[in-house]
Amino acid sequence: MATNNEIQKGWEFLDAVPRYRRIDANAQIMSDALHAENRPITSNVISEIFNRIKHQLATNGEYAKAYQVFFERHPEYSLECNAAILDGTLVKLGESVTLENLEELILPGNPQNVLEKLVITQEASQAQMEALETKRMISEITAYMLANGKVKSEYTQRQYNEKLSGLRAMPFSELVNRYETVTAVRSQRNAPVEELRAVVKTDAVRQRQALYERYEKIPELYFPPGKDCGVRWSFDLFKRLPTTEQRRLLDHFGNDQLTAACAAKGN
Repeated sequence: MATNNEIQKGWEFLDAVPRYRRIDANAQIMSDALHAENRPITSNVISEIFNRIKHQLATNGEYAKAYQVFFERHPEYSLECNAAILDGTLVKLGESVTLENLEELILPGNPQNVLEKLVITQEASQAQMEALETKRMISEITAYMLANGKVKSEYTQRQYNEKLSGLRAMPFSELVNRYETVTAVRSQRNAPVEELRAVVKTDAVRQRQALYERYEKIPELYFPPGKDCGVRWSFDLFKRLPTTEQRRLLDHFGNDQLTAACAAKGN
């Protein structure tokens, strides 16, 4: 069983941990754990006991409130590992965990600040990356309007500002698409003539393929709505159809397929 002096050491250990200090229930849990030991109570034993009972301990209300507001103000630092860094720094400084003290630890210019030690959340890291990429892409897209850092004479400052505003207002994914389109066009402008011809030919094939894939394959015969008997396609047939039926056929099969079917075998 622990002596009064050893119990006091246990309480002092708790008091050095901001999250659990000054809570009577925590002190009682520590006392009970120490009394249950049948070995000399050293600092290592107290640390071992603390790690064993930590999940039972209550969090100091003032401590919890300070971090709640702090993380609401700075969600990018809302990680348990950052709380441990901030706690440890304030303990070394002999300061309590208060909102004011936490704010001072991330204040630029404060010699005690821990900004370089803190890590940011994945969401904040992604946002920072997107912000840097946004700045770079906008700079490259609008570079044609500048010369030596100033707006070219053929553009007005207003035109440049409106261009910037429009790009900055875009969602990140949309800006990426715009950037890729612009860079592709600029690359083609600088490409050799033969390479450009190959690109144009490839794009045309892709466009035709996409166009045909959009429509259903046209049947060999035209089946009037509600009829089981089909008739051959012909321009005369198509002209005699109601406008609504013509539009339906165009929507389903496309102009190219309908024209080819009507022209086949002299229809």
